[in-house]
Amino acid sequence: MQAASPDTDPGELFERFVLEQILKNFDLSQEEIDFGWTDGSLDGGIDGFYVLINGRLLTDPTDFSWPRTGAEIQVYLITSKHHATFLQAPLDAILASVQELFDLSRSNAELAGKYSADIKRCRDMFFAAFRQLSLYRPALSFNVIYASRGDTEILGESISARAKQLTDLLNSYFSASAATFAALGATELVELHREVKSFALDLPVQECLTAGQEGYVVLAKLKDYCAFVQDEKGHLRRYLFDSNVRAYLGVNLVNADISETLGANTAPNFWWLNNGVTILVTSASLVGKTLKLRDIQIVNGLQTTESIHRHYATSTPPANEQRTLLVKVIVSQDDSVRDQVIRATNNQSAVEPAALHATDRVQRSIEEILLRHEWFYERRTNFYKNEGRPEARILSPLTIATGSVALLLKNPVKSSKLRQKHLRTPESYQIVYSETFPLNAWPVVASLIRAAESTIVRSHKARRSGQRQHLSAWRGLLAYVAVARLYGTCAFKHQDVVAIDLTQVTDVFMDECWAAISQAVGSPGSTKASESQMMKIASVMGSTWGVQGYPADGKRDLPACVAGPAAQPSRPESEEFLKSVNDALPPQPWKPGVHVQIAGTIGVKPSRVTKAIKTLIARGVWLEQRDGVVFGLDGKEVARDRSRVTET
Repeated sequence: MQAASPDTDPGELFERFVLEQILKNFDLSQEEIDFGWTDGSLDGGIDGFYVLINGRLLTDPTDFSWPRTGAEIQVYLITSKHHATFLQAPLDAILASVQELFDLSRSNAELAGKYSADIKRCRDMFFAAFRQLSLYRPALSFNVIYASRGDTEILGESISARAKQLTDLLNSYFSASAATFAALGATELVELHREVKSFALDLPVQECLTAGQEGYVVLAKLKDYCAFVQDEKGHLRRYLFDSNVRAYLGVNLVNADISETLGANTAPNFWWLNNGVTILVTSASLVGKTLKLRDIQIVNGLQTTESIHRHYATSTPPANEQRTLLVKVIVSQDDSVRDQVIRATNNQSAVEPAALHATDRVQRSIEEILLRHEWFYERRTNFYKNEGRPEARILSPLTIATGSVALLLKNPVKSSKLRQKHLRTPESYQIVYSETFPLNAWPVVASLIRAAESTIVRSHKARRSGQRQHLSAWRGLLAYVAVARLYGTCAFKHQDVVAIDLTQVTDVFMDECWAAISQAVGSPGSTKASESQMMKIASVMGSTWGVQGYPADGKRDLPACVAGPAAQPSRPESEEFLKSVNDALPPQPWKPGVHVQIAGTIGVKPSRVTKAIKTLIARGVWLEQRDGVVFGLDGKEVARDRSRVTET
């Protein structure tokens, strides 16, 4: 998104401010905030619609690390009005929408009301989360928030009545859900704004081993560490985990063991049984029994930390609680050393290779060259945003990747379809961020992509509806058209991109390029550009500006996107069927022919039951069993059918 222009609608500015304050604790990137920003025509009264799984925003169900069990689904429904009071009408609109949108029996095509593509997309995210996790009985909460510049002390009775109707309706749709309503006025929003992220905190310690200026190894009481990672409201400071490449994996076998240990007061001291956590800081000093830390990033130990936080959120520690946690504190101001620590501490077990790319040399080189031109490259999420850098000069890795595919790989059609999952394979990643590209090309790529975004935003007459998807689909292609027009050919090279005189890329110039695209394909409302559209655009470029060649000149493609870890079989069983099989299964270890017995009970073929059992095992609901022996996730035996398997 661009920085606000002088004529930006005050209501739009207010909405962005509201969304950022409400979701501050989740440390979402600007692209993630934009994903759920649904304001516009046909929004059903919902300006913000966010679905979070264990604190992570769901944007692509096929490329998400789903927790096996112990999941928490949080849904935020936000309406924001730049009024000086609270009115009933916005809640009336949300109430009517909620009655339809959360009715699981209706598909998007069956909705009686008309809703924008953004609303339907966010609805699809909720449905995907509910389908994926419902079998595991996740904690489900709905947070309905109405924000304005009004005074919450004088809310009318009609507001309270509608709020109760909303929460009651949501709770009636989903058993064991928790729906809440909150009104945020000027006072509450100012208080939220004043809650700054603190990266300088104190950690009380019991024992300490120092390594000079390089760091410390300490034992901290569990309750002291829990207070260290929580804010004043008891919420986990998730922004301290920006450099940790894993998300909380739910109550899997390891985390279940951690929780069991935390709940057993008679167990050995916690640090005997746990590997501890690693904290990266730029400075640390020991004052008495307190470590004073600055620029804190917890780079390893997310599962342990989240388990401790969840344990103490539901139980009060005894007054004489003495159990401790092992904490390793590494002190370094050298970015390359810090990146090596992040990679090493997060590369001890299976992690997606793409998750560690932020520490690659090419990523550091891109960040450094962009920094020289006052562009701020967020290879680490919200790093420059937290420093207060201008939003218009901050670039995400996906934005830069879009520019690379459009201008350096010369594949503008592919750039319109580019998503984070397309960069998951090492082959794709190395092509998009190739070290053979001239370093000086990256600032030009950044300038052209941002100029294209500004042009598309200017062209939007409606306030926001579909704007985010429109930007993603057409910014790379528009930048490509601009370069081809500047050189009069589609056969431009990397050095031509480097040599572009950016003073020629004026608003008028870019508006003319956008007009040519519109002339070729009509109003570009699609969320993806096609090869046939590209050929029409090339024809208009040739007739209007004499641009020679074809879009295929010098084009490079990406390898086919592999299926994500959560990709489903081509013909998956329904959740209802899986649940019926799950409920019929006895405790493990299972006797031979259990699948045949269940098939006879529910009236299906045994092969379907076998397939369902394999799906349940893959999801972590049941453990792997072979020949009467049950194996844990670490491959070790955890149980056996002694009538079939003798001791060896």
